[in-house]
Amino acid sequence: MTILHVLRGRTALHLARTVSALGARRPGARFPRALALGALLLGAPTARAQDKAVAIRGGTVLPISGPAIPNGTVVMRGGKIVAVGANVSIPAGAEIVDARGKYVMPGVIDAATQIGLEATDQNEASDPVTPGLRAFESWNPFGTFGGGKPGPLRNKELLAGGVTTMYPSPADATIIGGQGFIAKNAGPNVEAMLVREIAAMDMTLGTPPKSAARARNRDPYTRMAEVAMIRAALIKAQEYVRNRAANPSLPRDLGNEALGKLLAREMPARIQANSATDIRSALRLAEEFNLQLIIDGGAAAYEFRDELARRKVPVVLGQVSHPYVSNEEIPDKQDYPPVDERLAGRLTAAGVTTAIASFARAFGTLAPAVSGKWLLLDASIAAGYGMADADVLKAVTLVPATILGIADRVGSLEVGKDADVIVLDGNPLSVKTWVERAYVNGELVHQR
Repeated sequence: MTILHVLRGRTALHLARTVSALGARRPGARFPRALALGALLLGAPTARAQDKAVAIRGGTVLPISGPAIPNGTVVMRGGKIVAVGANVSIPAGAEIVDARGKYVMPGVIDAATQIGLEATDQNEASDPVTPGLRAFESWNPFGTFGGGKPGPLRNKELLAGGVTTMYPSPADATIIGGQGFIAKNAGPNVEAMLVREIAAMDMTLGTPPKSAARARNRDPYTRMAEVAMIRAALIKAQEYVRNRAANPSLPRDLGNEALGKLLAREMPARIQANSATDIRSALRLAEEFNLQLIIDGGAAAYEFRDELARRKVPVVLGQVSHPYVSNEEIPDKQDYPPVDERLAGRLTAAGVTTAIASFARAFGTLAPAVSGKWLLLDASIAAGYGMADADVLKAVTLVPATILGIADRVGSLEVGKDADVIVLDGNPLSVKTWVERAYVNGELVHQR
């Protein structure tokens, strides 16, 4: 086994930068292979992104941020969208993609997943409170990375389903699991795929942390203990921030530094809460500590629809056909009310910002990780339960982009945004539809 087979995520990225720097200092001398290894890990130098314009024309364009455009055209150049409309001038020499009879829309965004994280890396077993951990450190990029061969990175399974951007995070066996990140599903190297290395602090209320703790005969044993331990951690972080401000020479604590950023609203708190009790606790914690709150799971969120809408707290729901987002093999019935396939539509109608995500993760021996490949198809089920088609598409594109704080880059087809575009052979909400083409930053990264 070579070193490239065991390197992962940020470790590989740091090594790549180091060896590249060493090779650059004395190329051909003491480090004759450094430049080659650095190029392999970071990606060899490439020409400016997408020098040649690409025009997708003739299809039904769904900008998401506006009405559908029959016989529309989307023009991409330099990794960005440069034109969208019915009467668009196509640059000379552009590559023309015939989309007649097809649909064109922005790439799907999976706002909650653990794809790319090994099952043994999804939770930290040693401690139920680990705010200093960053999921990106254990992320194993896709494609040829680590295989000993240079080449672009591709998550083919997700790209085949139109998913171009995702939010991987720690799983839910700890009450404070650590920090999630945002990445694209294709790129020439790891850095090019990364959108935001620290995007939110992930927490969990309910059965999963209790089950993990009880197996090791430690707290939190109860829901009361979960909330108390989170409060204690946040109060400790407040004290740490004050003490460090008064005396910068005090030793650093990475966990308290991360919680300090949370308390300063530099990143949101994503709290997985499904039962009414847990959602109420999450709302109270957010109010007490002035947190920027996102509710993950939210199975009982309709009971709090007015408060969620008034306080502008978004909800990231699990997939409509299987909303049990816990990593427990058999979710505790106390965590979930009876399944209501109308939930996404009802929350949206009540004014709650609502996204649908895969929460893809392994479910022990009973089932493999839910594939984000079917996120768009599964989300379309909500349309059959009263959610407007336009709202369904927003729930997997523009809404998750807004919740993740990246709507200035992705989530809709608008001039100046990243050229993350998918072409489908039929209506996006049809079970018969397939993604024919997927572009990330203007590059064709999947073709059926």
